[in-house]
Amino acid sequence: MNKPSSPTDITIAPGVRQTASEDGAVLLDTEQGICFSLNPIGLTIWEMMKQHPSLELVVSALEQQFQVPRAQLEADVLEFVTELENKRLIFRGSQPHKKRGWVTRMFRTNADAAR
Repeated sequence: MNKPSSPTDITIAPGVRQTASEDGAVLLDTEQGICFSLNPIGLTIWEMMKQHPSLELVVSALEQQFQVPRAQLEADVLEFVTELENKRLIFRGSQPHKKRGWVTRMFRTNADAAR
């Protein structure tokens, strides 16, 4: 039985792929056709989000790894997550509705263009 999602539950967008190195990571959103880069700390948070679907668990895990006050970690993680959400790399709360991919948008039909 699936539990209902909360606003702090994190879902990574289905079209996002990653390549990581010691310098961080590059995220490719295959639906938008755009690449994004993450520094090593951003990659750490990204990996934790993949393991822990809630922001509370991510902050708790970071608190164990870094000697930073919890309030600062919460603010920094929220800022990072908000940026990822604005770029449609992740979604919080319920599943997003399906968006058209970048290839589909490039080849819009005349009917779409008339809207």
